[in-house]
Amino acid sequence: MNDETTQPNTDVSSDTAAEAEARDNGAAAELESLRRENEELKLATRLRDARESLAAELERAGARSPELMIASVMGELQFDDEGRVINSTALIGQLRRSYPEQFEDHVRIGSIDAGAGRGGRMLTAEALSRMTPAEIARLDWAEVRETLRAGK
Repeated sequence: MNDETTQPNTDVSSDTAAEAEARDNGAAAELESLRRENEELKLATRLRDARESLAAELERAGARSPELMIASVMGELQFDDEGRVINSTALIGQLRRSYPEQFEDHVRIGSIDAGAGRGGRMLTAEALSRMTPAEIARLDWAEVRETLRAGK
C-alpha cells in the first residue's frame, strides 16, 4: 500500500468550505447590487413624478417653456417623506422673478383670428376660471360681465 491512498483527503472539505464562502460572497455582492439598483429606481421614479407635477404647476402659472424651467431648478427640489415636492410654489415664484419673460402675462384665449367671421365670443367662463385676478383686470369688463351672465 502506498501512503497516498491511506491518508484522508482533507482538500475536499476545504474546497467545499471555500466554495460555500465564495457563494456567500457572490450572493452578498448580488444583494448589494440589487439594493443599489432599487435605490436608483426609487430616485428616478421620484424625480419623474416631481418633474410631472412641477410641469403641470408651471403650465397653470403660464410658463412658456416648463421643461426648460424645470431643468433650471432640479437641484433645488425638496421632498416630503412620501416623495412629493414641497417647495414648488417657492420655486415657481423664484422663476417668475428671475425669468419674467418666460411667463405669459395673460392666458391666451385663442389666436388673433380664431373667431373671425363667426361673431361668437372668445371669452368663456372656463377661460375666466383659469385666469388670475390681474389678468381679468386687463380684460374688457363689459365682455366679462356678459360672459359671466351667460354662464358659458
